[in-house]
Amino acid sequence: MTKNSEKYPVELNEYECRLVLNNAMVFGQLKSTLIRMSKKEGMHTIQMSAYDINDIAGWMAAESNHAKSAIMSEELGDLCDHFENITYQIKRNALSTGMKIKS
Repeated sequence: MTKNSEKYPVELNEYECRLVLNNAMVFGQLKSTLIRMSKKEGMHTIQMSAYDINDIAGWMAAESNHAKSAIMSEELGDLCDHFENITYQIKRNALSTGMKIKS
C-alpha cells in the first residue's frame, strides 16, 4: 500500500489498543491516540491511514506466530484478521470507484 493522507475509521477497544502498542511499531499522532484510548474503556474509533492499517496487520501476524502462549497467539491473530479485513475493504472500495491501488 502506498502512504497517503486519507484516513479510515478503525474500531478498537482499550485492550486492542494496548496490544497494538505492545506488539507493533507505531509513532507520532497514531501512537499518542492509541495511548490515550488504551486508558479508556469501551470501543474507540481511531482514524488510520491505509498504510498504517496494513503495517499493523503485518506486525500482528508476525507477533502471533511468535507469541509465548496459545491465548496471546489467538488474540494477536484475531487482531491481525481485523486489520486485514479493513485493508481488504479499502482495496475493494477503491477498485469499485476506479481508484488505482499500489500494493
